[in-house]
Amino acid sequence: MRTKLLCLVSVAGLASCGGSGAGLDENGRPLTGEPTPLVPELQSIQQNVFTPICAACHAGSSAPLGFRLDDGFSYSMLVNTASVEVPALLRVAPGNPEQSYLIQKLEGHAAVGGQMPLGQAPLPQATIDVIRQWISNGAQAGATPQSAAVSQLRSTMPLDGDSLSRPPREILVEANGELDVAALIAAGITLKRSGGDSTFDDGNEVTIPDVDVSVHSLQPTVLALSLPPERWAPDTYELAFSDRFILQFTVEAVQ
Repeated sequence: MRTKLLCLVSVAGLASCGGSGAGLDENGRPLTGEPTPLVPELQSIQQNVFTPICAACHAGSSAPLGFRLDDGFSYSMLVNTASVEVPALLRVAPGNPEQSYLIQKLEGHAAVGGQMPLGQAPLPQATIDVIRQWISNGAQAGATPQSAAVSQLRSTMPLDGDSLSRPPREILVEANGELDVAALIAAGITLKRSGGDSTFDDGNEVTIPDVDVSVHSLQPTVLALSLPPERWAPDTYELAFSDRFILQFTVEAVQ
């Protein structure tokens, strides 16, 4: 398996959607319950902005372009991940808010598309400034375990059981802590397709060689797997790490 242990960019762009904002104060925080301070940490931004506002649209398997901002998915979908609308820009470029597409969309000066949240009042600049500060501080995920096991890996895009109208540009796999990436790759990462019958137990499966593996981040570990477009075929695919099942998904068409 060919690997690229680099912080490379990935698949989906910052898609355009917004929630209604109902039940939120002027800073996008829920009106019910005890108020929580908005500070430049992912957990706080998740609780005060992403979950109540962005995840009204960007959540679950129906999220636009697969771009999710619900809890547990936002980090791998944002940090060191490229926009589809402007692929030269990362959604969040750690340490560089000016070149982070998320900030450009929130402030309304992105080259493509409308200001987020789409069709709603813009976020207060004070709220955007907190997100800016989080990015300037390195866009850390927050407290995570010092190590993670292969059993703690999960796919964040696509999800297990997804049926895709076209091949994914990348498959994102995230751990809940830091993994020894070299050891993980040495132990084996296998992507195979069913051979046209959607099953993986009859011996006609096709193993896909030379899958590119790149590292989006180490703490937590986020890996991206990719294939050139011409190497995809309409079929059901299965991904395993060290013989541990991660997910199956179906590609309906390649055009």
